Amino acid sequence: MPAPRAQVLFASADAAERAQADASLAAAGCRVLSATDGPGALRLARARLPDLVLLDLLLPGLDGLEVCKELRRDSATARMPVFILSARNNPTERLLALELGADEFLPLPFDSRELALRVRNMIDRTRPATEPPAQLHVGELVVDLSAHEASVAGRQLRLSPTEFKLLTALLEHLGHVQSREELLHHVWADATLATNRTVDTHIRRLRAKLGRLRSWIHTVRNNGYCLRPE
Repeated sequence: MPAPRAQVLFASADAAERAQADASLAAAGCRVLSATDGPGALRLARARLPDLVLLDLLLPGLDGLEVCKELRRDSATARMPVFILSARNNPTERLLALELGADEFLPLPFDSRELALRVRNMIDRTRPATEPPAQLHVGELVVDLSAHEASVAGRQLRLSPTEFKLLTALLEHLGHVQSREELLHHVWADATLATNRTVDTHIRRLRAKLGRLRSWIHTVRNNGYCLRPE
Protein backbone atom coordinates (compact mmCIF):
# COMPACT_ATOMS: atom_id res chain seq x y z
CA MET A 1 0.00 0.00 0.00
CA PRO A 2 1.67 3.30 -1.03
CA ALA A 3 2.37 5.90 1.63
CA PRO A 4 -0.09 8.80 1.61
CA ARG A 5 1.14 12.03 0.08
CA ALA A 6 2.63 14.49 2.54
CA GLN A 7 0.38 17.42 3.40
CA VAL A 8 1.96 20.87 3.66
CA LEU A 9 0.14 23.95 4.90
CA PHE A 10 1.31 27.19 3.27
CA ALA A 11 -0.02 30.39 4.85
CA SER A 12 0.49 33.72 3.12
CA ALA A 13 -1.63 36.74 2.22
CA ASP A 14 0.28 36.99 -1.09
CA ALA A 15 -1.53 35.13 -3.88
CA ALA A 16 1.62 34.96 -6.03
CA GLU A 17 3.57 33.37 -3.17
CA ARG A 18 0.82 30.81 -2.63
CA ALA A 19 0.72 29.92 -6.32
CA GLN A 20 4.51 29.53 -6.46
CA ALA A 21 4.57 27.34 -3.35
CA ASP A 22 1.67 25.23 -4.60
CA ALA A 23 3.43 24.49 -7.90
CA SER A 24 6.79 23.80 -6.25
CA LEU A 25 5.50 21.55 -3.48
CA ALA A 26 3.05 19.70 -5.73
CA ALA A 27 5.97 18.86 -8.04
CA ALA A 28 7.78 17.48 -4.98
CA GLY A 29 4.88 15.10 -4.31
CA CYS A 30 3.13 17.11 -1.59
CA ARG A 31 -0.50 18.04 -1.25
CA VAL A 32 -0.74 21.75 -0.40
CA LEU A 33 -3.27 23.30 1.97
CA SER A 34 -3.58 27.10 1.72
CA ALA A 35 -4.45 29.80 4.23
CA THR A 36 -4.51 33.56 3.75
CA ASP A 37 -4.35 34.74 7.37
CA GLY A 38 -3.14 33.68 10.80
CA PRO A 39 -6.44 32.52 12.32
CA GLY A 40 -7.21 30.51 9.17
CA ALA A 41 -3.77 28.87 9.27
CA LEU A 42 -4.26 27.92 12.92
CA ARG A 43 -7.71 26.43 12.29
CA LEU A 44 -6.49 24.47 9.27
CA ALA A 45 -3.41 23.15 11.08
CA ARG A 46 -5.52 21.90 13.99
CA ALA A 47 -8.20 20.38 11.77
CA ARG A 48 -5.98 18.70 9.18
CA LEU A 49 -2.72 18.07 11.10
CA PRO A 50 -0.40 18.56 8.10
CA ASP A 51 3.08 17.07 7.97
CA LEU A 52 4.65 20.55 7.86
CA VAL A 53 3.54 24.19 8.16
CA LEU A 54 5.00 27.16 6.24
CA LEU A 55 4.06 30.54 7.74
CA ASP A 56 4.69 33.96 6.26
CA LEU A 57 5.83 36.17 9.12
CA LEU A 58 3.45 39.00 8.13
CA LEU A 59 0.13 37.15 8.22
CA PRO A 60 -3.03 39.19 8.84
CA GLY A 61 -4.93 38.53 12.07
CA LEU A 62 -2.13 36.62 13.78
CA ASP A 63 1.42 36.90 12.50
CA GLY A 64 3.53 33.84 11.78
CA LEU A 65 5.25 33.97 15.17
CA GLU A 66 1.91 34.01 17.02
CA VAL A 67 0.62 31.09 14.98
CA CYS A 68 3.83 29.16 15.67
CA LYS A 69 3.50 29.87 19.39
CA GLU A 70 -0.10 28.64 19.44
CA LEU A 71 0.82 25.47 17.55
CA ARG A 72 3.54 24.70 20.08
CA ARG A 73 1.10 25.17 22.98
CA ASP A 74 -1.34 22.58 21.58
CA SER A 75 -0.35 18.97 22.31
CA ALA A 76 -1.90 17.85 18.99
CA THR A 77 0.37 20.17 16.96
CA ALA A 78 3.34 20.64 19.29
CA ARG A 79 5.67 18.39 17.24
CA MET A 80 4.55 19.63 13.84
CA PRO A 81 7.51 21.03 11.81
CA VAL A 82 7.10 24.79 11.29
CA PHE A 83 9.02 27.05 8.89
CA ILE A 84 8.77 30.84 9.20
CA LEU A 85 9.18 32.84 5.97
CA SER A 86 10.13 36.52 6.05
CA ALA A 87 11.11 39.24 3.59
CA ARG A 88 12.98 40.93 6.45
CA ASN A 89 16.38 39.47 7.31
CA ASN A 90 16.09 40.57 10.91
CA PRO A 91 18.35 38.65 13.36
CA THR A 92 16.05 39.48 16.29
CA GLU A 93 13.01 38.01 14.53
CA ARG A 94 15.03 35.01 13.43
CA LEU A 95 16.11 34.28 17.02
CA LEU A 96 12.58 34.83 18.34
CA ALA A 97 11.16 32.40 15.77
CA LEU A 98 13.64 29.74 16.83
CA GLU A 99 12.96 30.40 20.52
CA LEU A 100 9.23 29.92 19.88
CA GLY A 101 9.95 26.52 18.34
CA ALA A 102 10.20 27.19 14.60
CA ASP A 103 12.39 24.65 12.80
CA GLU A 104 13.53 27.00 10.01
CA PHE A 105 13.56 30.73 9.26
CA LEU A 106 13.73 31.23 5.49
CA PRO A 107 14.05 34.39 3.37
CA LEU A 108 11.43 35.71 0.96
CA PRO A 109 11.28 35.57 -1.97
CA PHE A 110 12.15 31.87 -1.81
CA ASP A 111 13.82 29.66 -4.39
CA SER A 112 11.24 27.07 -5.40
CA ARG A 113 13.66 24.15 -5.66
CA GLU A 114 15.35 24.95 -2.35
CA LEU A 115 12.02 25.25 -0.56
CA ALA A 116 10.81 21.92 -1.95
CA LEU A 117 14.06 20.19 -0.92
CA ARG A 118 14.00 21.64 2.59
CA VAL A 119 10.37 20.64 3.04
CA ARG A 120 10.91 17.09 1.74
CA ASN A 121 14.04 16.60 3.85
CA MET A 122 12.26 17.75 6.99
CA ILE A 123 9.22 15.55 6.34
CA ASP A 124 11.43 12.52 5.61
CA ARG A 125 13.26 13.07 8.91
CA THR A 126 10.15 13.52 11.01
CA ARG A 127 7.79 10.95 9.50
CA PRO A 128 7.96 7.58 11.26
CA ALA A 129 10.03 5.10 9.23
CA THR A 130 7.66 2.17 9.71
CA GLU A 131 5.74 -0.04 7.37
CA PRO A 132 2.00 0.61 7.21
CA PRO A 133 0.04 -1.78 9.46
CA ALA A 134 -1.58 -4.86 7.95
CA GLN A 135 -4.70 -4.05 9.93
CA LEU A 136 -6.51 -0.95 11.08
CA HIS A 137 -8.71 -1.39 14.12
CA VAL A 138 -10.67 0.82 16.46
CA GLY A 139 -12.77 -0.81 19.11
CA GLU A 140 -14.90 -3.51 17.51
CA LEU A 141 -14.08 -2.37 13.99
CA VAL A 142 -11.23 -4.19 12.22
CA VAL A 143 -10.09 -3.57 8.63
CA ASP A 144 -7.67 -6.10 7.16
CA LEU A 145 -5.78 -4.25 4.41
CA SER A 146 -4.14 -7.32 2.88
CA ALA A 147 -7.32 -9.42 2.74
CA HIS A 148 -9.57 -6.46 1.86
CA GLU A 149 -11.99 -7.48 4.61
CA ALA A 150 -13.68 -5.57 7.40
CA SER A 151 -15.52 -6.82 10.47
CA VAL A 152 -17.43 -5.51 13.48
CA ALA A 153 -17.14 -7.58 16.68
CA GLY A 154 -15.96 -10.52 14.58
CA ARG A 155 -18.86 -10.27 12.11
CA GLN A 156 -17.58 -9.80 8.57
CA LEU A 157 -19.06 -6.90 6.62
CA ARG A 158 -20.08 -7.50 3.03
CA LEU A 159 -18.55 -4.38 1.52
CA SER A 160 -18.10 -3.57 -2.13
CA PRO A 161 -14.53 -2.66 -3.22
CA THR A 162 -15.51 1.02 -3.25
CA GLU A 163 -17.09 0.83 0.21
CA PHE A 164 -13.97 -0.89 1.53
CA LYS A 165 -11.73 1.86 0.11
CA LEU A 166 -14.02 4.52 1.53
CA LEU A 167 -13.95 2.97 5.00
CA THR A 168 -10.16 2.65 4.81
CA ALA A 169 -9.78 6.30 3.80
CA LEU A 170 -11.91 7.38 6.76
CA LEU A 171 -9.99 5.14 9.18
CA GLU A 172 -6.60 6.36 7.98
CA HIS A 173 -7.68 9.89 8.91
CA LEU A 174 -9.49 8.91 12.11
CA GLY A 175 -10.94 11.92 13.88
CA HIS A 176 -10.19 14.34 11.03
CA VAL A 177 -12.65 15.81 8.58
CA GLN A 178 -12.17 14.93 4.92
CA SER A 179 -13.96 16.92 2.25
CA ARG A 180 -15.99 15.16 -0.42
CA GLU A 181 -13.35 16.23 -2.96
CA GLU A 182 -10.60 14.55 -0.93
CA LEU A 183 -12.60 11.35 -0.63
CA LEU A 184 -13.25 11.40 -4.38
CA HIS A 185 -9.49 11.70 -4.96
CA HIS A 186 -8.61 8.86 -2.55
CA VAL A 187 -11.37 6.39 -3.37
CA TRP A 188 -12.39 6.80 -7.01
CA ALA A 189 -9.72 6.07 -9.60
CA ASP A 190 -11.44 8.32 -12.14
CA ALA A 191 -12.92 11.16 -10.11
CA THR A 192 -14.20 12.79 -13.30
CA LEU A 193 -16.91 10.13 -13.43
CA ALA A 194 -17.93 10.65 -9.79
CA THR A 195 -19.52 13.58 -7.97
CA ASN A 196 -20.13 14.77 -4.43
CA ARG A 197 -23.49 12.99 -4.64
CA THR A 198 -21.58 9.77 -5.39
CA VAL A 199 -19.71 10.17 -2.10
CA ASP A 200 -22.95 10.82 -0.19
CA THR A 201 -24.59 7.74 -1.68
CA HIS A 202 -21.69 5.44 -0.73
CA ILE A 203 -21.46 6.95 2.76
CA ARG A 204 -25.16 6.15 3.24
CA ARG A 205 -24.61 2.54 2.14
CA LEU A 206 -21.51 2.19 4.31
CA ARG A 207 -23.38 3.46 7.36
CA ALA A 208 -26.11 0.90 6.80
CA LYS A 209 -23.58 -1.93 6.66
CA LEU A 210 -21.76 -0.76 9.80
CA GLY A 211 -24.93 -1.44 11.79
CA ARG A 212 -24.62 -0.19 15.37
CA LEU A 213 -21.41 1.63 14.46
CA ARG A 214 -23.18 3.75 11.82
CA SER A 215 -23.08 6.78 14.14
CA TRP A 216 -19.25 6.72 14.00
CA ILE A 217 -19.41 8.39 10.56
CA HIS A 218 -20.17 12.05 11.22
CA THR A 219 -21.39 14.48 8.60
CA VAL A 220 -19.69 17.87 8.92
CA ARG A 221 -21.99 20.42 7.36
CA ASN A 222 -20.63 22.24 4.30
CA ASN A 223 -17.39 20.27 4.57
CA GLY A 224 -17.41 16.48 4.42
CA TYR A 225 -17.19 13.43 6.65
CA CYS A 226 -15.27 12.27 9.70
CA LEU A 227 -14.93 8.84 11.32
CA ARG A 228 -14.98 9.28 15.08
CA PRO A 229 -15.84 6.48 17.52
CA GLU A 230 -18.58 7.23 20.05
